[in-house]
Amino acid sequence: MRNPYIQFSGGIFAALLFLVGLFFLFIFLPMSIVAEAFSKLGLTPAQGVLMFIAILIGRTVNLPVFTSERLVMVQRPASVRFSMDEMGRPMQIQEDSANELVKQVFAVNVGGCILPLLLSLTFLVSLHLDGKVDGLYGWLGFALVMVAGGCYAIAKADPFTGLRVPLFMPALMTFLSVFFFVPEPFRPVAAYVAGTMGTLIGGNLIPLLTPRIRNAVGTPQVAIGGAGTFGGVFVAGILAVLLA
Repeated sequence: MRNPYIQFSGGIFAALLFLVGLFFLFIFLPMSIVAEAFSKLGLTPAQGVLMFIAILIGRTVNLPVFTSERLVMVQRPASVRFSMDEMGRPMQIQEDSANELVKQVFAVNVGGCILPLLLSLTFLVSLHLDGKVDGLYGWLGFALVMVAGGCYAIAKADPFTGLRVPLFMPALMTFLSVFFFVPEPFRPVAAYVAGTMGTLIGGNLIPLLTPRIRNAVGTPQVAIGGAGTFGGVFVAGILAVLLA
């Protein structure tokens, strides 16, 4: 009986072309889009790419900040351990899955919360140093309230991520509130700050302060800017800046 195999008949040139296409679609194009967005905010392309990489790496890091007294149910997976019987022979003991109560932990995500917050402060300080803040905060506050209110309306408790916001909705709300209402000189910074901070405030902070939603969150760890919100924060910050 012959073993199954996969044969690629397109030739080495087609294979290389396919790999180049994948590189362009999943690496070069996203980096170019991010670099272009950050360049409108005053960063160089190299700084934009480095920040893009830092945000993606930071996405995997959650920093615990508070442990609640509230207990939530988590499922302990089945496990196998080895021991010795009375005769000294090795034996395998299988433990079935079981539920256990643990305290709920609240954390902040580095890539989805801390870095966007630091970038927002950096862009605002840069405008202050350039003397371009006359009238900024009124328009920025308006856009921030619009995005935060919209994100709060669509934020839902999620059994896997704690809180979830639809991926493209924060970017759409940021674009509408900035493009049609904010004066053009303020649009890039207003779009980034309102898009990122508005998503965090309306999609995470306010729901966690609302008993009805907070009590529906049953995950052992709730990360602000984490898995359920990171995509909305990232896309809102980048896409809204490009469109503004």
